[in-house]
Amino acid sequence: MSSTLKVFHKLGRRVWRSKGDEEDDLPEGVSGHNPKDDQAVQSLRESILQDQGEQPYTDYHTLLRFLHMRDYDILKAKDSFLKHLRWREEFQVDTIAKEFKFEEYKEVQKFYPHGFHGVDRSGRPVYIERMGLVDLDALLQRTTLERLVKHHVFEQEKTARLRFPACTIAAGKRIASTTAILDVKGIGTSSFSKQARFLFLEFQKIDSNYYPDTLNRLYIVNAGSGFRVLWKALRTFLDAYTAAKIQVLGSNFRSKLAEVIDPSNLPSCLGGECTCPDHGGCMLSDKGPWNDPEILQLLYSGKMNPNIGEFHGMPTVEDAWLSAQSTPDGKSGQFRKEGDRTHLSETIKQLQVTAKEAEKRFQAMEVAFRETKQLLQRCSEQIKDLQIMFEKSNIS
Repeated sequence: MSSTLKVFHKLGRRVWRSKGDEEDDLPEGVSGHNPKDDQAVQSLRESILQDQGEQPYTDYHTLLRFLHMRDYDILKAKDSFLKHLRWREEFQVDTIAKEFKFEEYKEVQKFYPHGFHGVDRSGRPVYIERMGLVDLDALLQRTTLERLVKHHVFEQEKTARLRFPACTIAAGKRIASTTAILDVKGIGTSSFSKQARFLFLEFQKIDSNYYPDTLNRLYIVNAGSGFRVLWKALRTFLDAYTAAKIQVLGSNFRSKLAEVIDPSNLPSCLGGECTCPDHGGCMLSDKGPWNDPEILQLLYSGKMNPNIGEFHGMPTVEDAWLSAQSTPDGKSGQFRKEGDRTHLSETIKQLQVTAKEAEKRFQAMEVAFRETKQLLQRCSEQIKDLQIMFEKSNIS
């Protein structure tokens, strides 16, 4: 039995804790869930059922993330979760996850270097953005703001459906959050243009509202005095729970990163040992357990423990992921499965859901339009306030 298969065998006997990514081994048959969490999740499930008349996918850990976001307030957590379901439907998230192709990926990387690269010392995926190298004008000549938002959602879905399960197998424990690094060298208040503000607000809204509690830690590095002024304004858009996970560091950040990430999983530009020459650089490699053929075969076989998935009612890793490329530009197809079984299964599933949800969808759209109008008004007011702060900062 290979080492990966041994880990997988171990996972079959493991009982997953409910909070966090790190858990100790427990004897077989012993529950690792916190009784408080069990009670809160059950209450949330019952509240959703009472409101909806039927249960959407309600995976334990997914519901727990929304409870964390709302400090265990059942009504607020339910409201956030149902808004999340409506957003997935209206934004066609499942379609993006299966069909979206970011053909301009390599060109975009020249002006917006970002991506996943390896894992931290606990086995979590590491996400990196080199914001100081962003050239937004050149970037928007290669793509659009709309496609950048779809690309962001695509990567979030790939992380939930592929990266987390693959890292779980590799680490031998439940992995459900990322460690992120944001390199802001050279960024100040003048760097935050109208388009940059839009992307920041849109990404922040999506991550906070629809993928809550999936950030372990964010390390902002190379933060100069200009960025620190900007950061005081930016952090007002973040909830306190997320803001507490962020650490702002200056140019002496290497020892801190080395504490949480092995140098072999850090690009050389961040003080690590990796250059990924075979991929044209670290930001193009998408290096990680999610590209390990043996782990992918385990996921492909459908033998994964269903308790480690993030979405109840949808496969941990859908055939769509395995028939598409394992790197971001979608050209490989080396794990393609014969036939169109997945497409047919998804079509049947969608038709079944559509028959039940048609009337609810019209009502949800009306609510969503009202909420969107209110959100736009608030964003407009916040942007005006931010512009005033920037102008005062530049004058001073």
